[in-house]
Amino acid sequence: MKELNMNLPVSPEAMTVEDRHQSWINREMTGYGNVNWDYGKELLEILERHFRVIEKILGREAVAPHLFKMLPGPDIEGSTWEEAFEEYLPLTTQWWEADKLLDNAALYGFYGITDPEVPLAKRVEWVAALATEIADFCQLAQPNPQGVIHLVSQLALSRYAIDRGEGDVDLQSLALFGGVTEGRIRNILSSNDSGLEKVGQRVTAASAAAWLKGRKEHFASIWQQDDEVEPEAASNDFVDDVVFVPVAADGSFFHPGLARSGKFMIGAKGEEVSHPTFEDALGALQKMATPRWRRPNDAGNWGIVSGRDWKRIERRQLLSM
Repeated sequence: MKELNMNLPVSPEAMTVEDRHQSWINREMTGYGNVNWDYGKELLEILERHFRVIEKILGREAVAPHLFKMLPGPDIEGSTWEEAFEEYLPLTTQWWEADKLLDNAALYGFYGITDPEVPLAKRVEWVAALATEIADFCQLAQPNPQGVIHLVSQLALSRYAIDRGEGDVDLQSLALFGGVTEGRIRNILSSNDSGLEKVGQRVTAASAAAWLKGRKEHFASIWQQDDEVEPEAASNDFVDDVVFVPVAADGSFFHPGLARSGKFMIGAKGEEVSHPTFEDALGALQKMATPRWRRPNDAGNWGIVSGRDWKRIERRQLLSM
């Protein structure tokens, strides 16, 4: 999965509940970044699989007409459930309870808000019920681990773990929360100063929450507050120690996520030196007349870039990259 381009008019921290809800509505039809949010087709595949099992157990002639009649919605095409599925349109499944469940999971999972109809006093209960229901659904439906249903479900369950400060978070969800690639997360985990605590192929919810505080791309949960509360204006002042890092001509800059196999490659071609830590590598760059370092391009190929300028960035934000 490529790194997401948020393309948001304002930063997540400045968005109201209504802003976030509208953002979800706008992206629901077109996908969000490079992620396909259309889980309707997957729902059809899951249902088809179970319909065929029912036909095998009870007999096709006896149950097929009833299975067709079970399909909700005003525009069901065909005379059999197979024909109806062949005429699939994205709106076909909007009448299904699972589709509504996944809508809620995505709204909560990525944007940190609830359905607008849920009153503030009921939200703690609603969020807990959502987490239970989505976990039960995945246990029963066994969605494709590479599919969007699994992705949306993990987003909701991972956010629930972060909100409670208990449990763990999968790496793909953490990458989406932080606006980076999963590969970047794995690079961060390979460094000793990331602050992320690994548990198997996941990270603890507490360490994920701390890491995300340094990510301006993250939609922190705001479902716990009244919808009318206006976000506080973001301050331009630095609140943490700042570090000066070199910036390449394309605007990218040197950061801890550029370790490869646990090492940073610094220097011109043929003169590169590997450094085991980010601090060592940055120190070497600061001593060079023209700082040069290796980093991957959009295709994932590692090449040397030259620094054209320097920028200051908060250490906390830098270490979250």
